[in-house]
Formats: sequence, C-alpha cells, structure tokens
Amino acid sequence: MAPRERDVLEQVALGCSNAEAGRKLSLLPETVKSYVRSALRKLGARARFEAVVARMSTDVASSGWA
Repeated sequence: MAPRERDVLEQVALGCSNAEAGRKLSLLPETVKSYVRSALRKLGARARFEAVVARMSTDVASSGWA
C-alpha cells in the first residue's frame, strides 16, 4: 500500500470525512476518495470500516503482536 493511502486510512480511522482528511493532508476531497477506493481494492474491503480493520490487522501482524 502506498504511503499516502496509509495516511488517508489513518484519517478515516480517526473518523474524518473525505473533506476533513483532505484539509489535514492538503488534498482535495476527490483525491482522498480516490485513495480510499484504491486502498479498498488493495485490501479486498467493501467499505471504509473494513479497510481500516484490515489495515490495522496488517500492522498488528507485522509488529509481532499477532
């Protein structure tokens, strides 16, 4: 996953809308939406929440906590 996709998913995990995430990351809301879609596809998720959970699971597994 690209670093910017990770940044966007972090903002989604914090409950940010596309507009809020865009403001925090200096991106247009449409660009945030594109990153979210790309992350969903790469993670095999159908919804934003699933993507956040999948990403967090990947982080935990790679840290040795799993």
